[in-house]
Amino acid sequence: MGKGGKGGKSGCFSVTIVLCILVIVGLDFVAGIVAKQAEVAQDEVKHVKLWILECKAPSQKAFMLGIIALGCLLVAHIIAIIIGCSISNMVKVLVVPKLSAYLNMACLSLTWIVAILGAGLLTLGIWMNRESRSKCGFTDKHILSYGSKVCFAHAAFSVVLYVTTIVSKKCPL
Repeated sequence: MGKGGKGGKSGCFSVTIVLCILVIVGLDFVAGIVAKQAEVAQDEVKHVKLWILECKAPSQKAFMLGIIALGCLLVAHIIAIIIGCSISNMVKVLVVPKLSAYLNMACLSLTWIVAILGAGLLTLGIWMNRESRSKCGFTDKHILSYGSKVCFAHAAFSVVLYVTTIVSKKCPL
């Protein structure tokens, strides 16, 4: 009976990990697709270009889609960090250095860096489409596209974070 209970917990743990990965990857992909749609909405707005200056009206649709993309990225990151990161792994790195624990901490750091970069790019894209901005200036109309690519990268790094978390808990290295 003891072996059956132990196997049940392991199976439940595996299902939980797979569901969490699917939710996080799904949210990151939704954020990336919505950010791409925001860029398309931004490109539909009428604009005039004079040499290096560009005069463009803000896009309310791009603004709202950018906020949705940023929200999805932030929720995916929060879930990834809460579930994929444990205090015990951080303590293991400090107390008993293991290669797998170092790998886990490196992936955790990369996940944070990618999330901050993505949030910054999406915020900049949102900022460019606010109603109160000046109409002319230097603009880069691909900011939301770059943000969407970083959202897709966040999905990949989150999966790697989960894999290294599982490996660091089971691997004796």
